[in-house]
Amino acid sequence: MLKKLFKILPSQFKLQDQFIILLIFSTIIPVFIVGLYGIYSSSNILSEVAKEKMEAESTQEANKINAFLNGVSDDVLLLSKTPPIQGIIRAKENNGTDGQTNLSYNAWVGQLQILFAAMMERKPHYMQLRYIDEKGKEIVRVDSDGGNIKIISAAELQNKGDRPYFIETIKLTPGSIYVSPVDLKQENGQIETPFKPVIRYATPIVDSSGQKRGIVIANVFAKKFIDAFKEVNKQAEEENAYEGKEKFIVNQNGYYISHPLPEKEWGFEFQKEDKLDQDFPPEVTREILNKEKGFIDNGEYLFTFDRIDPSPNQPEFLVVLNKVPHKSVFAAVNSFKLVAFLIIILSLAVVLPLGFIRARQIVNLIKQLVNIISASIQQTFSGLDQQARIAGQQAASVHETTTTMDELEASCRQSTQQAKAATTAAQQALTLAEGGSQAVKETLEGMFILEKKVSAIAAQIVHLSEQANQIASISQIVSDLANQTNMLALNSSVEAVRAGEYGKGFAVVANEIRRLSDQSQKSAEKINVLVSKIQKAINSTVMVTEEGTKTVKTGLENAQKTDQAFAGVADAINYMVVNNQQISLNLKQQLDAIQQVVQAMDIINKGAQETAAGINQTKLGTEQLSDVALTLKRMV
Repeated sequence: MLKKLFKILPSQFKLQDQFIILLIFSTIIPVFIVGLYGIYSSSNILSEVAKEKMEAESTQEANKINAFLNGVSDDVLLLSKTPPIQGIIRAKENNGTDGQTNLSYNAWVGQLQILFAAMMERKPHYMQLRYIDEKGKEIVRVDSDGGNIKIISAAELQNKGDRPYFIETIKLTPGSIYVSPVDLKQENGQIETPFKPVIRYATPIVDSSGQKRGIVIANVFAKKFIDAFKEVNKQAEEENAYEGKEKFIVNQNGYYISHPLPEKEWGFEFQKEDKLDQDFPPEVTREILNKEKGFIDNGEYLFTFDRIDPSPNQPEFLVVLNKVPHKSVFAAVNSFKLVAFLIIILSLAVVLPLGFIRARQIVNLIKQLVNIISASIQQTFSGLDQQARIAGQQAASVHETTTTMDELEASCRQSTQQAKAATTAAQQALTLAEGGSQAVKETLEGMFILEKKVSAIAAQIVHLSEQANQIASISQIVSDLANQTNMLALNSSVEAVRAGEYGKGFAVVANEIRRLSDQSQKSAEKINVLVSKIQKAINSTVMVTEEGTKTVKTGLENAQKTDQAFAGVADAINYMVVNNQQISLNLKQQLDAIQQVVQAMDIINKGAQETAAGINQTKLGTEQLSDVALTLKRMV
C-alpha cells in the first residue's frame, strides 16, 4: 500500500517531504488500529468475565440450596431407621409390648417424640416431623413455628391416608425419597397467613421381614433457603456488582418462587399468570426450563441459570436464575471508548510535531551518511579485488590438499583391509594352536594313565615271581617226600620178602607206593622245569616292563615339553591377534580422521568458492550501492 502511495506522489517531492507524509500515516493508522482492537478485546473480556462471574454465582447459589435439601434427605433416611420406630412396630404387633426390650408401645412413642423434638431444636428449618403407619394414621407428630416446638397429643392426630404425599411415598421401595413441590402450607383447605412455603420429604418404613409399616415425613420451611437466596441478592445490590442485577427462583412450570417483587411470587397458588414467559422472550424461557444450566445473551440482558433437582425420579424441580442488563455490564467499555478516543487525539497532538522535528534531523543525518558511504565505497572496491585474488589461491590450495587426502584415504583403507586379513589368519592359527594344545593335554593324560598301568603290571609280575618261587619250594618238598616214600617202599619190600608168605600182600602195596612215589618225583621234576621256565619268562618280562616304564616316563616328559611349547605358541599367537586388532583399530581411527579431514576440506573448498562468488556479488552490490548513494544524494 505504501509503495502505491509513493508512486502516486509527484516526483518533485523531496525525501524529507515524503518522510513527513509517511510519519503522518504511520502514526494515525496504528493508533486507530490499537484503539479499536483495545475496545474490541475489552468488550470480549468483560463479556467473558461477566459470564464466568454470573455462572459462578448461579452455581454457588444452586449448590447451597442442593446441600440444604440433601441434608434433609439424609435426615429423613436416618429417622426411618431409628430404634423407636422399629420398637413401635414390634410393640404394635405384640399386643402393646416389645418382645425384645419389654418396652411398651407408649414408651417407644415417647422416645420417638423426644427424638423428633431434639432434631427440630437442633435444626430449626423443620416445620413438622411425623411417623404415619401403613393405614395413613399419624402415630407421632411434632410441630414447630421456627422457635417453639410442640408435641401433638394422640387426640389431635389425624389420618393422612388420602394425601398425595402418603399415597406416593408408600409406593416407593425402601431407601427411596419422595419430594413434594414447593408450595404454601394450607390448613383446612386455606393458605395460612403469613405465607409458609413448605417442601416435604418422605420415605417408606419396613419391618424386619421387609413389610411396609408406614412412612416418615418431614415438612421443611422452604422459606429458609428462599430467604437465604434473597439475602445474597440484597448483598450483591449493596456491593453494586452490576447495576440492575436481579435474581429469581422458578419452579418447573415457570412460576416465581422468589422474585424481587413479592407480589409476583406464588402465582400458581392464587391462579395468577405471573410467570417467566410473561416477562422474558419465549426462546429464553424455553432454554431456561429445558436445560440443566447455561448462559444466554439476548442483546438486552445476560442470563445465567442452574437447575435444582431434589428428586431425579420426579418431574418437579427448581431453577436459580440471574439477570443482568447488557448496558450495565458494558458501561465500563463505553467509558473506555471515550478515554481511548481522547488518548488518540492527545497522542497525535504530541507525536506529530515531534515527528516533524525528528524528520528534519534524520534527513540531515542521511546527507552526512551518504557522503561517508560514497567515500567508503571507493575503498571497498580496491579491497574486494585483492580478496577475490586471495580467494582464488585458497580454492586452488584446498583442491590440491583434497586430492592428496583422497590418495591417503585409499592407502589407509587398503592397510585396514590387510590388517583385518592378518587378524583373521592369526585368529585361525590361534584356534589351531589351541586344538593342538588340547590334543597334547589329552595325550599327556593318556601317558599318565599308561604309566600307572605299567607300574601296576610290574607290581603284578613281581608278585607272580614270588608265587613261582613258592611253587618251586613246594615242588622241592614234594620231591623230597617222594624220595623218602620211595625209600620206605624199598624197606617195606625188603621186610615183606623177609616175612615170606605172609608179606606178599604187603609187598604188593609197597610196590604200588613206590610206583606212585616215582610218578610224584617225575611230576615234581616236571614242575621244577616249568617253574624254571616261568621264572626265566618273568625275569624277561620284568626287564621289558622296566624298559617300558622308562619309555613311558620319557614320553611323558616329552609330552609335557610339547604342551608347554603349544602354550607358548598360543600365547604368542594371542599376543599377535591383540596387536593386529589394535593395528586395525588404529587404522580405522586414522581412516575416520582422514574422512573427516576430507569432508572438512570439501566444506572449505565450497566455502572458498562461495566466498569468491560472494565477493563478486559484493562487488556488484557495491557498484549498485554507489549508484544508489548518488541517487540518494540528488534526492536529499
